[in-house]
Amino acid sequence: VHGSAQALVEAIEELSTDEVKVKVISSGVGAINNTDISLASASKAIVLGFNVRADAVARKNADTEGVKIEYYSIIYNLIDDMKAIMGGMLSPEFSENIIGVASVKDVFRSPKFGDIAGCMVEEGVVKKDSPIRVLRESVVIYEGELESLRRFKDDVKDVKSGTECGIGVLNYTDVQPGDQIEVFERIERARTL
Repeated sequence: VHGSAQALVEAIEELSTDEVKVKVISSGVGAINNTDISLASASKAIVLGFNVRADAVARKNADTEGVKIEYYSIIYNLIDDMKAIMGGMLSPEFSENIIGVASVKDVFRSPKFGDIAGCMVEEGVVKKDSPIRVLRESVVIYEGELESLRRFKDDVKDVKSGTECGIGVLNYTDVQPGDQIEVFERIERARTL
C-alpha cells in the first residue's frame, strides 16, 4: 500500500510543466481525515483519495472549509483529471484570423467624425468595432480599432468584398490613399497539456 502511494505521488509530480507546477503537500495511507482537510484548506489544495474515503468529520469540515475531495479507484482517471485541472490553469493561446482587407482610395475630413478613409473592400468582410491594422507599402504603421463604418450616409455593421465604404479609425489621423486596412479577429483557445 505504501508502494502504490509513492508511485501515485511520483506520477502526479511528473505532470509538472514549466507553466504549471504540481506539488504533493502530503501523502499517506488510510482514510482521509480532518488533518488532511486542514492542511488542504491552509494550502488551497485539492484532496485526492485513491481507493479510500473521507471519514464523516473530514467530509463535514471539507464542506465548511470549501475543500474539494476527489475519489479515485483507477490511476489513469486520476492522472487524466489532474491534466484537465492543470490545463485550466494554463494561459489561453491567441491567434488572429484576417477577415477582411480594404484599400484606401481617398481621405475625407469631417468636422464631426474626424478623418474618414474612403475605401473599397478588396477581400472578405470589414466589421465595425473590429481590431485593425493600417498598412503602408505592406508595412504595419498602426494597429487599433475600427471605430466607425459607413455606407453612403448610413452607419453599418459590416461591408462585404467589392463594396465601397467609409472607415473611421479610432485615435488615428494619418491614413492616406494607397494604405490598406486589414481587419482581423482574435481567437482565444484554451490550452491542454
